[in-house]
Amino acid sequence: MRTENLPIVDCAGNARRRGQAHGEALRSVILAKVERWREAIGEAYGIPASLFLPRFLEATDFRVAIMAHAPDLADEVVGIAEGAGLQEETAYALQLMDEEWWWGRSNAAHCSSLAVAPVDGRPTLVAQTMDLPRWHDGAQALLKIADADHHSFVFTSAGMIGLMGVSGRGLGICVNTLSQLAVNPSGLPVAFVMRGALAQRSVAAAADFLGRVPHASGQNYQLGDRGEARTFECSAGGAVPVPFSNGCSLHTNHPLVSLDRRDAIARMEGSEDSRGRLQSLRTDIAIVPDVAAIKASLAARRTGGIVSITPQSAALTAPMTIGSVVYSLGENMELSVCAGPPSHESWREIAV
Repeated sequence: MRTENLPIVDCAGNARRRGQAHGEALRSVILAKVERWREAIGEAYGIPASLFLPRFLEATDFRVAIMAHAPDLADEVVGIAEGAGLQEETAYALQLMDEEWWWGRSNAAHCSSLAVAPVDGRPTLVAQTMDLPRWHDGAQALLKIADADHHSFVFTSAGMIGLMGVSGRGLGICVNTLSQLAVNPSGLPVAFVMRGALAQRSVAAAADFLGRVPHASGQNYQLGDRGEARTFECSAGGAVPVPFSNGCSLHTNHPLVSLDRRDAIARMEGSEDSRGRLQSLRTDIAIVPDVAAIKASLAARRTGGIVSITPQSAALTAPMTIGSVVYSLGENMELSVCAGPPSHESWREIAV
């Protein structure tokens, strides 16, 4: 998808109505994506979706945690199903991306993220690439979520409640998977954690939310508001703060602090690819950067450190950067969004 074609969907009202608006506006995109998803499951796991999904849902129980910590988002998922003409069970399973990966033992996860604390009049900056299997391409969308007291822009793959987002209150959240960390088959899934944290009023409140919810999946969360930036590696064992270096937090897909190992074979040092992308970010973010420098770092394609990922095959499971964001959170707040690999796609600027 080209960035200029990225749909922005107004999702206003109560949670169910927001979901209905999402599902109705993107119905054809969601239905086509679900067909690609089902095909990709067979490609990734070697068994058809008709067998994989019931087994996955039977072996896990995330609904209790969702109802305890994000009940409005459960209603939003019901609304998506209604608007798109999906079965509720299918819409629910579609939210469980990271959880599907660890249950199926997939190596699909990528993503590179960073947060820069405010200093000397420079705004807080939070950014990432969102790297997913190629079957998500063409389903990119930006949801403008509005309820009674605030709004937010949420980058998503159509049919999901969200992947990353920034609120009109000045809170921005980016994420990256940490598959080495311990999981909880009855915890709160990543999509619900992200949206639940985004609904908070500040980094401090979002950090409190991350610290008290049970996490289903290993995930790194980059948080920023006008006053500060913080990073947490989260897993079944809780949320661990990650220290900043020279005012920056740079992260890819291996834990830098947490020791909450998933199992004895988890490679805590990360893959060569994850380490290479982290080194690329470190090379580019050697000093306190501005938005332009961050965009360049997300577009980097160094040998051994390809941050902006283009698909290398026609396989539905081939990894690619389906989108990137940069949040500038100062006196004026701006979202820069790219619907594809930033090495090959343009950016679009949106006032928050």
